[in-house]
Amino acid sequence: LSSMIYPKSTIKSTSESIGIPKLKDGISAAMAQDVEYRLHEIIDEAVKFMRHSKRTKLTVADVNNALRVRNIEPIYGFEAGRPIKFNKAATALEEIYYVEDELIDLDTYLEEPLPSVPLEVVYTSHWLAIEGVQPRIQQNPIPLDDEDAPAKKQARPHAQKTDGTSGVETVPLVKHVLSKELQLYFECITESLQSSDLAVKSTALESIAIDAGIHQLVTYFIQYIAETVKSNIHSLDALKTAMAVARAIRKNPNLFVEPYMHQLIPSLLTCLVSKRLCESPAEDHWSLRDGAADQIAEICQQFSRSYHTLQARIARTLLRAFLDPTRPLTTHYGAITGLTKLGVNIIKVLILPNIKTYMTLLDAEMAKDNQQLVSDGRHCQEALLGALRALALDNKELDAASLTSVQKSKLAEIVGETLARLVFADGDGGRIVAYLLAHERASKDSSTASTSE
Repeated sequence: LSSMIYPKSTIKSTSESIGIPKLKDGISAAMAQDVEYRLHEIIDEAVKFMRHSKRTKLTVADVNNALRVRNIEPIYGFEAGRPIKFNKAATALEEIYYVEDELIDLDTYLEEPLPSVPLEVVYTSHWLAIEGVQPRIQQNPIPLDDEDAPAKKQARPHAQKTDGTSGVETVPLVKHVLSKELQLYFECITESLQSSDLAVKSTALESIAIDAGIHQLVTYFIQYIAETVKSNIHSLDALKTAMAVARAIRKNPNLFVEPYMHQLIPSLLTCLVSKRLCESPAEDHWSLRDGAADQIAEICQQFSRSYHTLQARIARTLLRAFLDPTRPLTTHYGAITGLTKLGVNIIKVLILPNIKTYMTLLDAEMAKDNQQLVSDGRHCQEALLGALRALALDNKELDAASLTSVQKSKLAEIVGETLARLVFADGDGGRIVAYLLAHERASKDSSTASTSE
């Protein structure tokens, strides 16, 4: 016990200060040994922090870090930058060292002017990033590219044209940087989409439809679709692939595709009403037009709340294609199919009032000595019959009418003789006749009522 650094008298003094007088010598000696052991542990730990910091002088921060490692609350009130000065106080029994506290004159603080009232705490919102691009506003940090821009602008020589003369350098409005992983992914997907192996192509489409980390590639896929449709307008396989990519993008629940619909719809409309979508007219381009019409109808239904005029604008475009006699029958088919997919209200307002006039034009085209026109005309007839069938099936409360010669003559006055004959031959002909005759009576009654008023 004689070799102890931490004396037992300090233990006795501490115990008396907290209200435990006359502590036995054995207890004091045992506690002094334990305190000395703990001090050694903390100092050894603090020295480790000092050595890892490449220093030779132990600081208060090292001791505090050592205490934190031991789950002990650090010592407050001592800063590493402030020198600690101990004063000596002599007593009858021993010498005590203490840190002298700084005297503060309260009158000095009371005479000082009051600080200004702090501003009230307010909360504002701003965009950190929009579609992966950080807006250049006051709240956002300055990008590294902007900080180095003045130096780069001074050091950069004038841009050169391809012919060797000095020209104007074109700077993109928005810099969009893709990671190497996304660039490699996009290249692999586009190569797989052009593969002749159906399994590889379907795997690529499935990846687009389910992957969650490809949001930055949405604009690139939209551009890929537009370029494919533009450069392969007569390649049916390429156009079907482009439409499959469009469907996969919209199917992916992890992608936010609403801002890109205005870029996607022109490609869909091209595949719907274009004059020629394949090399040979015998190829099945009708299914491609049907698929494009389905996608357009789904987009109008899904984003009608965000784009209030979207369906009206598409319907106006398709109506012009439907009523234009200079357009080919393939375009008419696409317009009729597209209008039909938009719903029964569009059929009732846009197709039904013009159906008899159009059938006159269609009969004249099919009367020509051209087998291709006859084939295309039959598809148009089937599209019109499908529109009438959709109207009839939507009104389930109507019972099927009897198909008599009188009914047939009345129907011919509404839709023309050729289409009336097709309606009578259809399995749902009775319901179609019942709806059309009821609609004609309602129209006459409303016109009579308005005339009398």
